[in-house]
Amino acid sequence: MTPEDRAWEVVRRAYEERPPTAPRRARSRLVPAAAVAAAAVLVGAALSPSGRAVFRQVREAVGVEHAAPALFSLPGSGRLLVVSDGRVFVVQPNGLKRNLGDYSDAQWSPHGLYVVATTPTELAALTPTGQLRWSLARRHPRAPRWEGTLTDTRIAYDTPGGLRVVGGDGTGDHLLDRRGGAVPAAWDPARLHTLAYVADGAVVLRHDDGPLVWRRRVWVAPTALEWSGDGRYLAVVSRGAIVVLDGNGRERRTISMLGARFLPGSFAPRSHRLAVRVRSGGRSEVYVVDVDRPGHGRLVLAGPGSFGDVAWSPDGRWLVVEWPAADQWVFLHGSAAHAVANIRSQFAGSAEIGGRWCCPG
Repeated sequence: MTPEDRAWEVVRRAYEERPPTAPRRARSRLVPAAAVAAAAVLVGAALSPSGRAVFRQVREAVGVEHAAPALFSLPGSGRLLVVSDGRVFVVQPNGLKRNLGDYSDAQWSPHGLYVVATTPTELAALTPTGQLRWSLARRHPRAPRWEGTLTDTRIAYDTPGGLRVVGGDGTGDHLLDRRGGAVPAAWDPARLHTLAYVADGAVVLRHDDGPLVWRRRVWVAPTALEWSGDGRYLAVVSRGAIVVLDGNGRERRTISMLGARFLPGSFAPRSHRLAVRVRSGGRSEVYVVDVDRPGHGRLVLAGPGSFGDVAWSPDGRWLVVEWPAADQWVFLHGSAAHAVANIRSQFAGSAEIGGRWCCPG
């Protein structure tokens, strides 16, 4: 029996042997659909030619064979922002690396013109060459997120005292919600200056000046939020499932897999393809799931150990996955897999890249 046949048999039996559920509440009605979606995702992944090729290549080995010894260039357009053990680097398409300084976290501005970064006592805005534009003294700021137009931007960030928002020029800093900040916030791409965040276990959408748009209590404990680029979907990630809400907070999809732990993922630009990270036992897997087509997904990478963050290239063609156990980044495009080794030595640390591949130029 082939690995694909075994995968099908395991999923088929799991679905057929599931406990019956009564359709009395909205959550109960979603359970069979979620099981069907999970089965279809796993089967589609097992039978996908590109998924099969990459899976067979690395299913037992830690790392991809014949990896490049260094990051000589990025396979797609744009620049990569790397956070590595208290330092931040910008990587240009030709592989040029620039150390921006000692910062604990960083994210791009909406058009890649600036970088927002944090230290234990400061929120700062920098140019991509490391020039400081402004700084704001704050205790333990974290998870900064920048949004807006070329002329009107906002930065949301978490503090021990709650979720705060400041203008892109460093002015107008204010507390948005004292209960927010447990999960990094996510700006709504379809509504300017409107922010999704988690407070008291519920998902909240609120304008940055205070008015509430909606509040939804979901049946999972959120660990991450991720918008699609058009604002149509908000993926609410939890350890056991991903609940997909629409822009009005209505539950539309559930992605779940038996015995799997979900980690934060990422929507491809201009697409409803969601990269999903899954941890099960001593192995990790990355799937790309089409939220518009329940059950349509494919396995793009699988191997021993834990995978780190993922990031899409600005054109949505390439997906890069951190593989700390192999000391590699794996760049994926269709059936192609290009790996780069010796990541820790190149960035003198852990080299985190989640969601930080941005903007040509």
